[in-house]
Amino acid sequence: MTNIVDQVLDSMATHDPYNLPLAPVYTATENLHPAALGMMTLWRTVTNGGKPDFLAIDPVAGQAFFMKQIDEGGSLSAMWGRIKVVNQKITELEFYINRSHGDHGFSYSAKNLPANMHREMNPPADRVKASRAELEKLARASFDASDPMKVAIGTDCQFLEAGSQVFDPGNPPRKENADKPLGCMFPPFRPTDLKARTIVVDTELGIVVTAGMVRGHVYPYPFYGKMISAFIPDDMKQAQDEEAAWFTKQQRLSKTPLLKPSAATGMTMQVLQLYNGKLQASQINVHLGGPDMQSIWVEP
Repeated sequence: MTNIVDQVLDSMATHDPYNLPLAPVYTATENLHPAALGMMTLWRTVTNGGKPDFLAIDPVAGQAFFMKQIDEGGSLSAMWGRIKVVNQKITELEFYINRSHGDHGFSYSAKNLPANMHREMNPPADRVKASRAELEKLARASFDASDPMKVAIGTDCQFLEAGSQVFDPGNPPRKENADKPLGCMFPPFRPTDLKARTIVVDTELGIVVTAGMVRGHVYPYPFYGKMISAFIPDDMKQAQDEEAAWFTKQQRLSKTPLLKPSAATGMTMQVLQLYNGKLQASQINVHLGGPDMQSIWVEP
């Protein structure tokens, strides 16, 4: 599986998908739209191959999830996705590429992605590994707020969004948050998608990867003196209500141009790492699309 992932990444850099071990019939998407590999942007723009910066493998499911900082002619982007392999042939390929903060909805860093992935790929040798049953339970709960599962959080659990640590000053901004990255959470108000997919259960690294469609809205958002935007899931109603009230107030003040709040859908691949009985790392990788966006990977 590792070798096949390497082949996929190298084929992007050489702009030649035709020598990959594809099944006679395969399914492939790039940012959720179906296309033959030879018609995808990734096989036209990527200029660096090599090893992924993050790789989780599930031999039972025959799937691998990977992330990589890609170079597109000098411009760095964040790419992640999965492949499914049956009898040494690739049957499914699902890719996402973010080139800016707006693709994700808030935090993003292609530049820091490799360094930030190092810790999750190198857990302590003396750790107590979680069983597959424990990891599968965590995967089931990850996109289901009705699941009563509670997860202890490690003291230095690392939280990432699209390759970046998250520095959120709040709204209104607070100076004490400027240099303090957000930590991990497993809150009861987490976004719910009862059709969420379990992509990978990696018992060696203690990692589960799940994918869900998250409905939400994009709001204008103040960030250290600049007016940007942030994607907030509909299931986080209190946060949305606070942004809506702030937006109404800013409209009255008429001090700066404001992005109109708009509905959006985030195709979200969530990575959770569990060992020593605690959550040690959490990633949220989102690619934004229009309202009520659907996925061909989800059963109707």
